[in-house]
Amino acid sequence: MKKEHGSTRVSNSLKVLDLLIDKPMSRIDLAYETGLTKTTIGEIVRDFIGIGFLEEVKTSPNRVGRPSMDLKLVKDFAHVLGIGIMRDGVNGCLIDSEGEELYRASYSYEKNTPAIETVYMTCDNLMRKAELTGREVKAISFGVPGPLDTERGVIKEPPKLSEFANFPLIKEIKERYKVFACIENDADMGAMGEKYYGKGKDLDSFIYILYDKGIGAGIIINNQLYHGLNGYAGEIGHTLIIDNGKFTYFEDEYGIDKVIEQINKKISIPIKNIRELENLSQEDKIKILDFQEELAKNFSQIILSLIHYFGISNIFLDGRIKYLGNNFINQLRKIVRKYLFHKHEVKISFSNLDEYAVSLGAAKFGLIRYLYKQVKSK
Repeated sequence: MKKEHGSTRVSNSLKVLDLLIDKPMSRIDLAYETGLTKTTIGEIVRDFIGIGFLEEVKTSPNRVGRPSMDLKLVKDFAHVLGIGIMRDGVNGCLIDSEGEELYRASYSYEKNTPAIETVYMTCDNLMRKAELTGREVKAISFGVPGPLDTERGVIKEPPKLSEFANFPLIKEIKERYKVFACIENDADMGAMGEKYYGKGKDLDSFIYILYDKGIGAGIIINNQLYHGLNGYAGEIGHTLIIDNGKFTYFEDEYGIDKVIEQINKKISIPIKNIRELENLSQEDKIKILDFQEELAKNFSQIILSLIHYFGISNIFLDGRIKYLGNNFINQLRKIVRKYLFHKHEVKISFSNLDEYAVSLGAAKFGLIRYLYKQVKSK
């Protein structure tokens, strides 16, 4: 019975923590939102203040009445690094306990430098900035292309990222930096970035699509990441399509590297990255219209399937592919509207986040995991 009581206490504490991660709240509001008694809320709050990550602050009313006391996370309790391991390089950011982004760093992979050294370089840069400003980093969290073994912290065999195959990342990070560390799928972390820093802030459910050399979907349902039974829900880049009578994966035909390759066959001066599309001449922009429509046609099938499978109507596309232009997204919307099984409002839009969506989401995810650990170990 004692064990059961302890389990219930932890469960209730995590419910309260989940609410406080989003915004400051009063004891009364916490009791109302969780259905817990004021006494239980009081005990949990005392525990949190004792751990050190919660404080009470006086808030002034908008008009008349007494000031109230809100509970909020202590801004400097923990600083967390979020690291996005991408196909062409590594980027990262440093946040505080309130989720405020403090610093960024980014490095491309170099030909004669092991990829893991680029990860260390990014971490070292951000750790140094934290140290110079008197901030203590207590956790490092990673968004990495799958498949992953998140329990053991191992990157398995991600397509187009062979240097990290079967790499025990979390073991190496813990030994090197002596901090809490965790790992999650890159698209899932992109969805977390969208939830806390992008257009998904006020939405309970939405899908974020990471569009890189690999393509994946991070799925948020009722404010929770949906992983699926085996942890790799949303691997839409591995949707089968038919090319010249043979099955192939969508990302092998339309990953961002393949998109650039196809565009370069049509324009006068080759581009090196997707951003350079906005600098094309009007003549070259006309030359790629047919390819944009082809991509939109194939991609819309995947988006339609996601909507039909999950019943989610808000879709955010990786902010980097906004450079494909309004014609591309309008084609997507048109096809989705035409073939939608149940006619209802669907919102497909570009994310306002850039390539740091993954590292921002990873940082927030790492902060949550670190706070969970403090609660469970109390």
